[in-house]
Amino acid sequence: MKTKLKVSLIAIVCLNYVQLFSQEPCNVLKNNTLKKYEKKCKKELANGKELATCMDKYEGDLKNGLPDGIGKYTWSSGDVYEGGWKEGKRDGEGRYSFRKDGVDSVKTGIWKDDKFIKKMALTPYRIIRSMSVSRYTAQKIKNGSRVLFLFEQNGVYDTYVSNLRFTTTSGTNYSLGIKQGFDNVEFPFNCVVSYRTKNSYRVNPVDVSFEIEIKEPGCWEVHLTTN
Repeated sequence: MKTKLKVSLIAIVCLNYVQLFSQEPCNVLKNNTLKKYEKKCKKELANGKELATCMDKYEGDLKNGLPDGIGKYTWSSGDVYEGGWKEGKRDGEGRYSFRKDGVDSVKTGIWKDDKFIKKMALTPYRIIRSMSVSRYTAQKIKNGSRVLFLFEQNGVYDTYVSNLRFTTTSGTNYSLGIKQGFDNVEFPFNCVVSYRTKNSYRVNPVDVSFEIEIKEPGCWEVHLTTN
């Protein structure tokens, strides 16, 4: 079982700090801050999933130097937005925590063009892709910071699982009986799991791939069933 971290820590240049790089830096464009780093450049603008810090801090998906996809932005004031982005603006489902008139407040719902347009409860998780999985369940068991996977077939534990691989954004390897996963994870937690098994007739091999993002902190169990 192999684990890879998808989020990279990167070298930073802030307005009040200068450092020379051996490689050509990229720009992250957001508000009035300039952030530069060395990895995943395309036409000198950031692409991929990176962490940029300065007076403000952003961690998440980037496209052409702007937050785009899923990410977390922390302002120097302490305000925090976690959720969807498009071309550097809040877009899609998101949660905005801020302080107004000395009172802590939260807005959760739908954002469009950097504006809050609809209040709603956020989905605790989302399935990004699924291949050869006939059924799945994802359930929060209790509070905590753990995600465990259980592989099933024909109503019982799948003993034919091989070549099991996990790619996650955080956490340490952890197992509990026949369940495998990660402890001490940070949310939102993204995990890609892939493995090979046999079909329900135990004849032909089946390649399985499943990607899930869990947004709500807790101890989670994800059950994957193949035909």
